[in-house]
Amino acid sequence: MEIQELGTEEKEMFGSGVEHVIYASKSNPNVIFKVGHKDTVDEWYEVFKSNPEIFPKVFRAGKMQDEDIYYVELEKLDTEKFENMWDDLEISLEDIGALDVDSGESFADLYMNEGSDASIFVEIGKKLAKHDKTAYNFFIEFLTVIKNCERAILKVKEKDTIVDTHKYNFGYGSDGKIKCLDL
Repeated sequence: MEIQELGTEEKEMFGSGVEHVIYASKSNPNVIFKVGHKDTVDEWYEVFKSNPEIFPKVFRAGKMQDEDIYYVELEKLDTEKFENMWDDLEISLEDIGALDVDSGESFADLYMNEGSDASIFVEIGKKLAKHDKTAYNFFIEFLTVIKNCERAILKVKEKDTIVDTHKYNFGYGSDGKIKCLDL
């Protein structure tokens, strides 16, 4: 599949997910194009537009030529910085006994299994604060973003859900804040 910026330039694939393909802009290094079927784009488009504090900024959207495929131009996030912070957090979570990274557990597993139990995260936070202040600060900021994402989905889509919190669904915006790339 090719995306054409203003109908003139082919793009190389930048990344992909189960339901989307991501393309980098050739003319603006600060944006990406997220491309997918209309029903898939409709699942997140209005949610992203509703809150650029916790989702990438949405610049424009449109339909691809001769296909039932749509694109959305979004703020490009610094995913590498987020992934490094995630890795550091998981090491600290393992150090305090909240995760067993060596057996394949991740923060995503922890959140999926315990995300609705605030008391568990309060206890983890207390242990993290004593063990590693940087990991603790990231943990609190990240949990806040996740919960704000869930509230945004509920408000816009009227759907109560748990956000897919895997490592590659987040990044830092140009404002320095953690933002969610995919619901």
